[in-house]
Amino acid sequence: MAIDELTKKEQIINFAQSDPFLKISDIAEYVQTTPRYVRTILSEANISLMKLREKYARNMEKRLKMDEQFELQAKVTLKEGFEYNSLQASDIFIEKADENLFPEINRFRTDDELVKIYQIQSVDGKPYCVHELITYMEKDINKERLKNLESVYDLLGRKGINNLQFMNNIITIESPSDIISKYFPEVDTLLLSRRMVLLNKIAIGLERFFIRTDLTKVEFAGELVI
Repeated sequence: MAIDELTKKEQIINFAQSDPFLKISDIAEYVQTTPRYVRTILSEANISLMKLREKYARNMEKRLKMDEQFELQAKVTLKEGFEYNSLQASDIFIEKADENLFPEINRFRTDDELVKIYQIQSVDGKPYCVHELITYMEKDINKERLKNLESVYDLLGRKGINNLQFMNNIITIESPSDIISKYFPEVDTLLLSRRMVLLNKIAIGLERFFIRTDLTKVEFAGELVI
């Protein structure tokens, strides 16, 4: 609907919501009415320009933070010569983990057990990356729940994922014999990325990526400080 087809009341509300930084006098001029009438309409509609401005500012702040985080992300891709190969993701697997190896992970319920939820990504049929989430979950998880999952986080449910926070990634080059012998017998070293998973600032899990160094290119945004 064109703006000139709206009633004056609809135009006032439309201008206020689309640009909360307009002055009352500006809206009145656009709609060809009086500032007093604009105030009356906004009051009847329970619209506060001040609150709309605060909401707009908060949304912009969140958007800027998201943009900043995106710019600071390290981009991991297949290196030249392999960049056109597609990655194939496996099903989601789960197995018990040794609590003694991960004392930093907190348990909320006494009957929960520490598990390793993981997924394997392959190139040309060979493992390229193992993505793990180590966390406490209820015992004897129904294996049917693992079917059709796309991410190691899906077992937590959407509500759980949305409330998670993460500490900074720590990236190292390592030679974990158990991982190499199981998934990567052709290589000597792996790129290991790990970060703690937090819920309400409490460590509830550890996320790890084991990635083949011989097929990997890592791009860092900004300056590399050594």
